[in-house]
Amino acid sequence: MRRKSLLAFAAGATLALTLAACGASASQSPGGAAGAPIVLGASLPLTGQLGGFGPLIQSGYEQGVAAINAAGGVNVGGSKHQLKLVVKDNKSDPQQVTALSKSLINDDGAAVLLGSVTPPLNIPLSVVADLEQVPAVMSLAPTLAWMGANKDGWKYAYDVFVDETQQTAVNFQASDLTTTNRKVALFTDTEEDGKAMGALWESEAPKYGYTIVYRAQFPVGTTDFSQFIQKAKDSGADVMIAQVIPPDAVALWKQMKALKYSPKVAFPEKGGGFGFDQALGDVAEGACVFGWWSPTNGNVGGQAVYDAAKAKYGDGLGAQGIVATYAVVQIAADALSRAGSTDPTAVNKALSQTKDLATVLAKITFGPDHRSVLQATMTQWQRAAQPTVWPADQATTKFLAPVPGLVS
Repeated sequence: MRRKSLLAFAAGATLALTLAACGASASQSPGGAAGAPIVLGASLPLTGQLGGFGPLIQSGYEQGVAAINAAGGVNVGGSKHQLKLVVKDNKSDPQQVTALSKSLINDDGAAVLLGSVTPPLNIPLSVVADLEQVPAVMSLAPTLAWMGANKDGWKYAYDVFVDETQQTAVNFQASDLTTTNRKVALFTDTEEDGKAMGALWESEAPKYGYTIVYRAQFPVGTTDFSQFIQKAKDSGADVMIAQVIPPDAVALWKQMKALKYSPKVAFPEKGGGFGFDQALGDVAEGACVFGWWSPTNGNVGGQAVYDAAKAKYGDGLGAQGIVATYAVVQIAADALSRAGSTDPTAVNKALSQTKDLATVLAKITFGPDHRSVLQATMTQWQRAAQPTVWPADQATTKFLAPVPGLVS
């Protein structure tokens, strides 16, 4: 059921935002009377299997909202409005995403929904957005798996992240930083992105001179990987690529170490982000995970936001996640201002017309498929940081190989 507009204002206003770094303050911008706050609603995994991501995403949203409000708020139809963020815990459960997203619209009056993380949580959010005809903007969900869940294309949902074809290529390109036998062992779970990524690694490997010699497939929540690890060892693969959730990645790495499987390059994709090193200590050293933010991506103020986030989340994907979610708020605020209204149809049209919007993440343009595709990089755990190691023109440190944390 389509939700009625919360506010109705004249169209044609332009965004009056000063993009501020996290914690910055600014005086109230002149012009326009103050209006009621505009609600941005987010259903996040604050607990559950993906609970490590939720507080980080919430922090990025809070920082984006705080910076916009400190700069005077959003100018919608000539009236200034503060943004109000409402967050609810989906407990890493897709069914909870559905229920809570509807509640954010119907009970809390959300004008725009903000995304969660991974396709399993962002896809049900997108379904609700289309059914309720209320816009949703998200990041941290690879775009092909997200698109593949709706063959007719999303109408009210928008995704800002990497394309999996490019993402899977980065694993092979980064592997070229050292000498290997070019044999690859895959470990992929059976969630949407595990299936999609595994198929892409299999199809892309020959293009880069690599051969998939073994692939393990298992359900999310697997705790014993020993049989798969032994088969990977027996295959002789120097390159190991996994697509697993964080708890599974930690268990897999511990067992690889215990069973003395030490490939020259190893990638715990999805599961090797913020908190991976805290759970593993020295065993995490040298693990590689793709990234999505760089100072060269045409962003405005992104370095300041990233540097501020490093104090809490370290130099790596945690801080990159803050930059991405901060930018989602900027995208939503820009669309609200250009729409001149909180009418969902008007905001959705404005989102679809987003072009070359400079955010802290990158310049954002949505194509007809409602994607804005970011360039993937490669990071590597080195002590307590995840510096970029590929591509060469963005690398901030030397690549470590073979994987130090797995060497017996």
